[in-house]
Amino acid sequence: MCVFVQSRAQQCLSPDDYTLASVIAATAFLPCLYYGKSLHACVIRTGFESSVHVGNTLINMYFLSNHPDHAQSLFNFALNRDVKMWTEMVVGYSNLGEGELAMRYFNSLRKEGYKMDSFSLSSALRSAADLSMLRPGEMLHSLVVKSSYEDNMCVCGNLLNMYAKIGDLEASNRIFFKISDPDVECWNSIVGAYANNGRAQEAFNLLDEMSNRGVQPNSITYISLLSACNHARLVDDARYYWLSMLTNGIQPIFQHYACMTTLLSRIGLLEEAEDLIRKSPFANQSSELWRILLSSCVMFKNLAVGIGAAERVIAFDPHDCSTLILLSNFYASVGEWEKVAELRRRTRELMLDKEPGLSWIEMKESVSCSFS
Repeated sequence: MCVFVQSRAQQCLSPDDYTLASVIAATAFLPCLYYGKSLHACVIRTGFESSVHVGNTLINMYFLSNHPDHAQSLFNFALNRDVKMWTEMVVGYSNLGEGELAMRYFNSLRKEGYKMDSFSLSSALRSAADLSMLRPGEMLHSLVVKSSYEDNMCVCGNLLNMYAKIGDLEASNRIFFKISDPDVECWNSIVGAYANNGRAQEAFNLLDEMSNRGVQPNSITYISLLSACNHARLVDDARYYWLSMLTNGIQPIFQHYACMTTLLSRIGLLEEAEDLIRKSPFANQSSELWRILLSSCVMFKNLAVGIGAAERVIAFDPHDCSTLILLSNFYASVGEWEKVAELRRRTRELMLDKEPGLSWIEMKESVSCSFS
């Protein structure tokens, strides 16, 4: 991007559509959309609006920047569209969790007579899975067979994941064992399928088979294993896989910590859960882990840990009335009346500042309004 800007400033570069597309693609992962919008303006000034290649890259950039409205606008006004542009819309909406829109564009892609590729098909399968849509999923399965994508790892991984999400583990199994040499993503899909359907032991057995075939588990594998332990309340197994993950040099991410915190909290090991959170890199970044711990402290009536957890939640969100009330009740239980009075004062102020809710009922052409 710096080279491009310098070249433009020195007027020694007259970009073509491929140059612009390359620079746009390079800036797509930047957290700030400033450069992307500047490049979009450059595209308009240099007359490359009609370039399909540039248009596809801009659409991808806007989706990656979480601005689907801009991507949608570009697509709507595109003078020329190709299969890649349609695919960008399917993949973009699917990655944002907008399954219905992704499926709509996938169906339109086919109606327009374009040939789908593995990317659009995988995204459609992922959307069908997210929406738990069996009939469309089965239709997509038939397209996988007709289009000879049964050996494509990405397509098959999403296909077996789709069946797993609707609870059809037999179909997931059949698809998985048809793959001659599954990669780690396919293994993750089948391990996750059993883990998410409460079949912890089968998930553990698949990990052993995976290792025997020389496929190394990755971060996603361990999320599934810890999730299986969480569902089945298998704390010893969870500790084993946590240690195994660290031994294999895999750095825990937020999802790993969330699984372990939830499990330890659910079974009453609140001090251990608190210690895990404090040692995590997320202790001072987010309130989510502290909220998980706090809810279990209420259930187990653990004031010592609960007060600390509530204080951390309020440090992140000072306007959280429910946690302020909860912390006030904790302090009342241990006789800290000055803190109780202060927290109740803050709560009253927040409640006064809160906009009231409005509801109305219409009966016999008469409308009654009420505030809450």
